Amino acid sequence: MMNSSARRFGLGVSILGMILFLAAPARAVDPRDYQAGGMWMPQQIADVHADTLKKMGLRFDPKNFGDMLAFPLNAIVSLGGASASFVSPDGLCVTNHHCVRGYLQYNSREGRNLVVDGYLARSRRRELPCGPTARMYVTVAVTDVTDRVLGGLEDIADDLERQNVLEKRLKQIVKNAEAAASGTRCEVAAFYGGARYCLIGRLELRDVRLVWAPHEAIGYFGGDEDNWMWPRECGDFALIRAYVGRDGKPADYSRWNVPYRPKSWFRLAGEGIEEGDLAMVIGYPGRTSRLITAYEMNRMLGWELPRQVELARKHRECLRGIAAGDEALTIKASGALFGLENNLKKREGILAAAEKIDLPRRKAEEEADLKSWIAASPRRAEEFGGVIDDINAVVREGDADREKDLLSGTILGASMLLNSSVTIARMAEERAKPDLDREPGFQEREWPRIEQNMRRVQRDYAREIDQGVLELFLGEAAKLPAGGRPAMFTEIMGDGPCAAEAIHAKVAALYDKTRMADLDARLELLRTADMATLQKSADPMIRLALGILPVIEANQERGKRQAGAMIFLRPLYFEAMNEMNHGLIAPDANGTIRVTFGTVRGFRPAPGEPEYFPFTNAWDMAEKWALHEGKPPYDAPRSIISAVNDRRFGRYADPRLGGVPVDFMTDLDITNGNSGSPTLNARGEFTGIVFDGNIEGVGSNLVFRPDVTRAIHADVRNLEWLLDAVYGAGHLLREMGVAPEFCR
Repeated sequence: MMNSSARRFGLGVSILGMILFLAAPARAVDPRDYQAGGMWMPQQIADVHADTLKKMGLRFDPKNFGDMLAFPLNAIVSLGGASASFVSPDGLCVTNHHCVRGYLQYNSREGRNLVVDGYLARSRRRELPCGPTARMYVTVAVTDVTDRVLGGLEDIADDLERQNVLEKRLKQIVKNAEAAASGTRCEVAAFYGGARYCLIGRLELRDVRLVWAPHEAIGYFGGDEDNWMWPRECGDFALIRAYVGRDGKPADYSRWNVPYRPKSWFRLAGEGIEEGDLAMVIGYPGRTSRLITAYEMNRMLGWELPRQVELARKHRECLRGIAAGDEALTIKASGALFGLENNLKKREGILAAAEKIDLPRRKAEEEADLKSWIAASPRRAEEFGGVIDDINAVVREGDADREKDLLSGTILGASMLLNSSVTIARMAEERAKPDLDREPGFQEREWPRIEQNMRRVQRDYAREIDQGVLELFLGEAAKLPAGGRPAMFTEIMGDGPCAAEAIHAKVAALYDKTRMADLDARLELLRTADMATLQKSADPMIRLALGILPVIEANQERGKRQAGAMIFLRPLYFEAMNEMNHGLIAPDANGTIRVTFGTVRGFRPAPGEPEYFPFTNAWDMAEKWALHEGKPPYDAPRSIISAVNDRRFGRYADPRLGGVPVDFMTDLDITNGNSGSPTLNARGEFTGIVFDGNIEGVGSNLVFRPDVTRAIHADVRNLEWLLDAVYGAGHLLREMGVAPEFCR
């Protein structure tokens, strides 16, 4: 049922008026005090921040940021969860080492662990396929479709119906756009909580190959101990290449494919960046949660993140125990372990940062100010009154089942066989429907991707791991009251108390009798099975999937009803905040291309403490190596240590640092998904690559703190030095327009 705030928004504020309001120029920003955070939409850079960037030293026209089809934006690509950029006319891209771990794992086997040892293709014919799910997306068009999405929705009273209508419109818009542009992958993204919708078209390059990645002990020097910390000494680089068919169109992997020819690519900076210099990052940040209510933030900090941390710690220990001493299992578990360690440290950092600055209190005070501002004007009270309470009421509807919902998602995400079996059941059900009536993840456009994901799973699957994590999380579910346990638990174990031994016996029997570990069996069912066929199946994993399918769909419907209730509430909430603050607020990150800018700058961790210098160099790395006697995670290969000790730096050294710059810091605003984004100097040249943030500022997903929030970048001089003096990859340097000094 539509609440009062939603009705007032629908009747009193036109969508076009809302868009014009959001695009209104902000107050002028003093270039001496410009940095207040912001992952800006490119057009905002061109329209609002152009003068500031010029004053900060920008050497090209900031209006370039307003054109998605022109440099520099058309040289940036998404990897579907990470970013990269073209650095040659032959489709060569630079990204982070940690962004290609999955590609390295895909090409590893016993006796050939590329995750640890790295890889260098000495010729193009030796470049390795990154697997069937690897993608490179080049944004080619952005079109405002707000009116087509939202028009008339205010007349629909039922929340679920409203969401279903919106969802069907999105599917139709995407279907029409992809039909008109072969090889393009389209999506409709929401901005400002859903006040604005944009159709984004991206060229989908499906043949991605691994060119070079350094040893893990270079790309992830310092390991988990140094992750999210400063100082850092990582060479977190990798090179990949996009290929297309001989006709120049996107194609699946084939030995006959040719390198993709981008319209633009970055020139590597000829001069190093310095402290105080302008720096910019363009990439595809994932998600931030800055524009939420105080209740939502308290829920996140008081329950959601702590519970996720608790489960992640147990998951990590489970995987470590299973893989210990077994190289094959270590390779298969490496990707999951890396993700767990990274996300765990980030969540722990967010919680620590929130506690340090008493974020719940600060958010409550800000919200109290907003409520007072709304109440002070009859017009604002009529327009915005009640919106905060209405949002909170919708959120509270899901609180009763939050533990069950979290565990359900965790179990499905952790068990590959159960997830695949549920996917087979969903496909059998959805295939019988007209395409526009299918759930978004199961439309015909998704079928090749679903099959590719199922093939990719086979490289990572090991029964020991899959069974072990399923037992772990079923054990967590057993701690809940009988009526509050996830459906997959009761389908396996029933409603009674369940000791670990009983869970192990039931799950072992499940894996003993299923055929879902066989790729051919899974693919056959995925492609051909209907519900009648599956209902006759005796396979216990398929029976389990069918048993929990109604609960999954009921939960999905509940989520849609809540989303339908929020369609007009979120934009209204944002409009109130934006109006009270007299200007532009950057929308929360949502996986679309964004620009952030700032300067190379250190920081002071706490009042009275020494300020960190914003650069590290190769000597710092060698000192850590010596201090830890070359033991993990500081076990950089002797080739790089010898190059340092022999002062084989050449022109890559910075005289002020006394060695090759390795990493540097800026005050830019980034988050997950920005990994692999190019760092540009004032001339728009590639001067580094962002790969991390600092633990003091990791809470920036919730609130950006300009005093301590920093981005960490790997320096382009480090990339060139590694390729030249350490790996002898002169052919790659020459392709990027750099004459090697050591490997002629």
